[in-house]
Amino acid sequence: MLRLSRRDRDRLVILRQVDQGILTVSEGARRTRLSLRQFRRLVRRFEAEGDRAVVHRARGRRPNNTISPERRGRAVAQARDPLYRDFGPTLLSEHLARDPAFGVVHPATLRVWLIAEGLWRVRKQGQRHRRQRERRAAVGELVLMDTSEHAWLEARSSEEIALIAMIDDATSRLFARFVPRDTGAANRQMLVDYLRAQGRMGALYVDRASHFKAHFRARERREQDQAEALTLIRRALGALDIELILALSPQAKGRVERLFGTLEDRLVKELRVRGIATLDGANRFLGAEFIPFWNTRFTVSPREPLDAHRALPEGVDLLRLFAETDTRVIRSDFSFRYQRVSYQIEVREADGAMPQSSLTIERRLDGTTRFRWRERYLSPTVLPDALATAARTPSPAPERAAAPVARRGRPIPADHPWRRFPIRVGRGQALPAGRAAPLPSP
Repeated sequence: MLRLSRRDRDRLVILRQVDQGILTVSEGARRTRLSLRQFRRLVRRFEAEGDRAVVHRARGRRPNNTISPERRGRAVAQARDPLYRDFGPTLLSEHLARDPAFGVVHPATLRVWLIAEGLWRVRKQGQRHRRQRERRAAVGELVLMDTSEHAWLEARSSEEIALIAMIDDATSRLFARFVPRDTGAANRQMLVDYLRAQGRMGALYVDRASHFKAHFRARERREQDQAEALTLIRRALGALDIELILALSPQAKGRVERLFGTLEDRLVKELRVRGIATLDGANRFLGAEFIPFWNTRFTVSPREPLDAHRALPEGVDLLRLFAETDTRVIRSDFSFRYQRVSYQIEVREADGAMPQSSLTIERRLDGTTRFRWRERYLSPTVLPDALATAARTPSPAPERAAAPVARRGRPIPADHPWRRFPIRVGRGQALPAGRAAPLPSP
């Protein structure tokens, strides 16, 4: 009984059709994907041997390079030896090859033998095991924050907007807002709004964007003595006793990444159905409808009913904490200059220690600018252009007296002793001693 593979059966059908005259030899060669010469040899063999012609003649034969059962038994016996019990296939193959009588056995072959004998376990080359991080126990222990610059309004508007989202780790409760761009000011305003609405979270989990972590080149880092500079957000969160956790990969903050996967599908379609094409309209829908729906439909109950949010410290000014700051030096006349404008500190606010001291200028998120000296806020007045120019123009240095003009001396008398020596008055000409040289014409 012949054991035919699928390819052998297909070739046998074609050979029979050629033998019966249904197909030509050329058509049979094309269908079997063989050259015309090779197919003709196959046809002649079919006419001589019948169906056995399609079976490879080496089938069932022992390979010339086969390893004898005695060599295999010796290798397996050595692998069972307690001395070699923890040897891998590669190392065991090297040790077996040291015996010239045994010869060389490839580690892959030896590995197959050891697996068949139960002496080696197959190690799957897959991803290493990862355990899903358990949610925090209470609301407010950990909040994840990220931004998605997606085509939220699709083709309905040329306006590009971004979505800043904050999600509670324990419950998946959502706090989000659309902004024109993903900037540091937008992220700071988002944090201010969250802190006012919910209170202080225990920790904030973010990526390593420049809003949260300062980045330096190698030379700059050496100059900083490898010290991590404080960004505005890190400084403000530190003052509020909120831990800032920087993720090393997108997978580390997978909960907020999966959130955007859902929002980029569901929220985009909701905006499309309602025909919303503006930033303001998207924010109104987000706050009035979508976030309440999300917090009802997609949140889970925390393991502990306690709310871990902490109240803001009494008297804390969030706009001050999250403001951009500059410093200026107060001049001796109690004036200073900022952004090409000169300011004058009034007498009622002046202090004798102000001159040559530093003044802090706060650019707040509400668009205002505040001037702070130590812990006092000042209300300086803007100097008119003429006074500002005079205040910043240094007084001219005193002019030096002109050097006196050298006066011509009186003529030398003819009998002066100087005239008794030879004096050259021209090229190669000398006056004899005792003869006065002609005086220069005035």
